[in-house]
Amino acid sequence: MKINSLNFMNNFRGNAVLSLVHGKEMVLKNEVKDFLSREFAGEGFHETVIFEANDSDGFVSAIQNNLGGGLFGSQLVIKVIHTEGRFPKSLSETLEKIDLNNMSNIKIIIDSVSESISSNTKWIKENKELIQVIECTKLKPLDEKKWLRDRLNFLEKGNAERVAKQLFELNSNNLVAHRNDIEILKIIHSSEKESVSLENSISSSIHAPYELEDSLLNFDKNRSIKILRQIKYNDPNSLALVIWVLDKLISTSLMAKKNTSPVKYLESLRMWQSKVNLYSSFIRKKGSNLFSLSKDIFEIEKAFKGIKKLDAWKEIERLIIKICSN
Repeated sequence: MKINSLNFMNNFRGNAVLSLVHGKEMVLKNEVKDFLSREFAGEGFHETVIFEANDSDGFVSAIQNNLGGGLFGSQLVIKVIHTEGRFPKSLSETLEKIDLNNMSNIKIIIDSVSESISSNTKWIKENKELIQVIECTKLKPLDEKKWLRDRLNFLEKGNAERVAKQLFELNSNNLVAHRNDIEILKIIHSSEKESVSLENSISSSIHAPYELEDSLLNFDKNRSIKILRQIKYNDPNSLALVIWVLDKLISTSLMAKKNTSPVKYLESLRMWQSKVNLYSSFIRKKGSNLFSLSKDIFEIEKAFKGIKKLDAWKEIERLIIKICSN
């Protein structure tokens, strides 16, 4: 079944074995993947393994080893990540061969950069009752405004309408920028604030989490840890934003590295040229470690959501040290 990302949560199919999340709108994809992770964890799927799209052998081996609950002795989520080019032929051929009917203890999430996936693709057509295809492509203006209003539901309805309008006018067609502003608003918002002060706060450029991003891009370990500890001291509830900023740093770098022209990809995100230069340098130095770092962030997200028993703040500090190390 093919579903638009905006309607996905209301049309989620719990019986689906395979969820194909495709498109290049990273914010929408992250929302869908977060939702899937929460739902699957609630169903007892607490173990996750991750493969790149070209690792068909590893993917098949994980399925075979876990049939009947062999691998880890528990229910398993298998994630397959496709970050560039057309949907891999080898992956399609593998998906044609596997038997989704025999996977009661396995959930598969395929995260694909492909903008278009045909419903007539053989492996989708033959397993349509067990597959959900979630499209995460650029939103039309009306859908973008609705997306903004829905995510500003922590504000009073009238305030949410006004703030959504201003956010749309500031950064139309840029969900990454919208997400930045929304996460910041969540932190600064309180019941005493008036809508005017909220709206004025949207354009503010001085926010500690983004200072953290800059210090990490410069590999300044001491300053990064100092900023992190100050954020925690000032607002222990800001953990979600810190994780989001770290995920943005690594995900953006990983997507740019896989792109034919990393610089053009970064520029397409409407970054300042100085930030493009910092990201380019970061990718050159950490390129071979980006996939590993993305796995670390995934584990931190599980700790934050209570899926894994770890101190998320301590894990973030360890990740910072890892990022800043040679």
